[in-house]
Amino acid sequence: MELRWEAGNIIDKKVHEVGVIALGSFLENHGSALPIDTDVKIASYISLMVSLITGAKFLGIVLPSTEYSYVKHGIHNKPEEIVDYLRYILSWSRKLGIKKVLIVNCHGGNILISKYLGDLEKEFNLKIVMKNITFIHAGTEEVSVGSVIGIAREDKIEDHHPSKYPEIGMVGLKEARENNKLIDRDAKIVEKYGVKIDRKLGEEILNRAIKECVECIRELIG
Repeated sequence: MELRWEAGNIIDKKVHEVGVIALGSFLENHGSALPIDTDVKIASYISLMVSLITGAKFLGIVLPSTEYSYVKHGIHNKPEEIVDYLRYILSWSRKLGIKKVLIVNCHGGNILISKYLGDLEKEFNLKIVMKNITFIHAGTEEVSVGSVIGIAREDKIEDHHPSKYPEIGMVGLKEARENNKLIDRDAKIVEKYGVKIDRKLGEEILNRAIKECVECIRELIG
């Protein structure tokens, strides 16, 4: 049977060679207003929207996630376990004709797997691009995005404060702040300005992230 590669609303028939994978974290506290799987839900939302807009194949969600050793919150895995999970997805994707992959990552700790991607490219003879879209942990940007996609409890925002939930902005994670200047910078922003829901901001962030990922797909097929 001959497949109709040009059928449907796609940007180019070559887009069928491109896959999109969502990468986040399933088991992290995000204060009172956001669920423990916030990162992966945001990554999944962006990934699926990019797939719908371009016609690229949505390949699914990576279940394990990793974290810097000095960030003591949540339940995470070794970087090698993420690579093993990716290896499973990529092995099947290659059989289905996927030659290029965009990984949409919305969890900062997962940046640690970047150094393994070159080996996976060689192993499966494909191109892998990882787009990192991260926010201050459970801060204004993240709760605003969460509100737009429907995962935030807006009635809990008054209770959503680092004095009660130390993971918000990582304000109360002393070791993380001491070991990472960017984490400490973000924590100081939350300490100074607090956290609020701004749906306009959330929409702007989501639209920008989706647009940037769509451009990544265009570059991959270009």
